[in-house]
Amino acid sequence: MFRKKNYVYRSWMVLLAVLCLLTACSSQGDGKTENMALIKRTNPKPMDIINGMDEEDEKGLITKVKETVANEDTIYDVIVVKNEKKIIVAYKVKHLQRFHMKKIEKNVTQNLEERFPKYDFIVSSDYKIFLEALRLNEFLKKEDVPEKKARKKFKEIEELQKELI
Repeated sequence: MFRKKNYVYRSWMVLLAVLCLLTACSSQGDGKTENMALIKRTNPKPMDIINGMDEEDEKGLITKVKETVANEDTIYDVIVVKNEKKIIVAYKVKHLQRFHMKKIEKNVTQNLEERFPKYDFIVSSDYKIFLEALRLNEFLKKEDVPEKKARKKFKEIEELQKELI
C-alpha cells in the first residue's frame, strides 16, 4: 500500500515538473519573424532611422553596404540599420564557417571601412545584436515612428555591442 502511494506521488511530481517546464519555455506569440530568424534567412531591407528605406538614388548607401557584406561567401543573412554617420551591420555566418568568426568579422569591418571611409560601422555576428537590429528594422517599417524612440533603440544596440566586446 505504501509503495502504491509513493508511486502515485512520484508520478504527479514528474507530471507537475514537465508542465512547469513546458509553460516556462513557451513563447509569448509576438515577433513571428524573430522566432524564425535563427533558423531561416530573413533578408530584411536596409533601413535608415531618419529616411526610412534607402531611396536617395537607385542604389543607395545602405543598400551598397548590405550588398558588400552579403557578397562574402561565409555570410548568409545581413541586416543594416543607419543612424546619421553610424551604421549597424549584423550578419549570420554559415554553420561550417563558425570557427572563423573573428577573421570574418575583421574582413567585413576592413572592407566596409575601406569602401565607405566617412561612416562608423558597428559590425557583429552576434545573434543578440542581429535580433535587436531586426526588431529595430521592424519598428522602423511602421507608419508613425517617433525618431527619438528609434534613435534610443539604436543607441541601446550600440551599447549592447560595446558590452559584448
